[in-house]
Order: sequence, then C-alpha cells, then structure tokens
Amino acid sequence: MKRNTNWLLAIALLIGGLVAAGTAAAQVTLEVMNPRGEIPPPQTVGISPRGGKLDGKKVVLIDNGKFGADNFLWVIGQLIKQKYPGATVVMYPKPSAQTITALPKWYPTVKQQGDLFVFGVGD
Repeated sequence: MKRNTNWLLAIALLIGGLVAAGTAAAQVTLEVMNPRGEIPPPQTVGISPRGGKLDGKKVVLIDNGKFGADNFLWVIGQLIKQKYPGATVVMYPKPSAQTITALPKWYPTVKQQGDLFVFGVGD
C-alpha cells in the first residue's frame, strides 16, 4: 500500500510539474538576436579630386602590410617614374594590415608626406 502511495505521489508531482511548466512556458517571450552584433559603420568620406599633372608632385605609395603589396607598389612606382620623371615616388608603410579606420593620428601624418597617394593591397 505504501508503495502505491509513493507512485501516486510521484505521478501527482510529475503532472503538477508539467502543468506548472506549461503555464510558465506560455508566459515566456523569446527575442531573437543577431549573432553578428551591431557595429556602427565607419565614417565615409567622398573621393578626393584628381591631382592634375604629376610633374613636381610627391606620390606616396602606401603598403598595407599584406604579403605581395610591396611588390605591387614597387612596380607601380617604377611605372610612375618612367611615365612622369618629374614626380617623386615614396613608399610609406601602414602600421598594420588589420586596422582599417582605427588610426585617427596616422592619416594626418600620411597626408603631410606627399601630394598624391596610392593605397596598395596584397594577398
């Protein structure tokens, strides 16, 4: 008899738990989140005007630090020197290939290095 009482008590608790869970589940609100997060886009700036003639101008070739960018820019520099012998060509490295716009002090420094700029990418 005691054994039957334990079974009846266990079944009653189980049913009570299921009823309580069903009631609690009806009150739950789920919000679906974007797993990528929300990153504000970087500030964009319009395209700079053309530099005009290259005679007497200093052209800065900026290497982004990725493999192959230095080779690409070296060839670009040679082509500029051949076609515009009056222009000066300078190579300038970017501190890190991973940084995109997180260099607020770097860009004004680069701007002082020359008149025209070519950003090169590698890979």
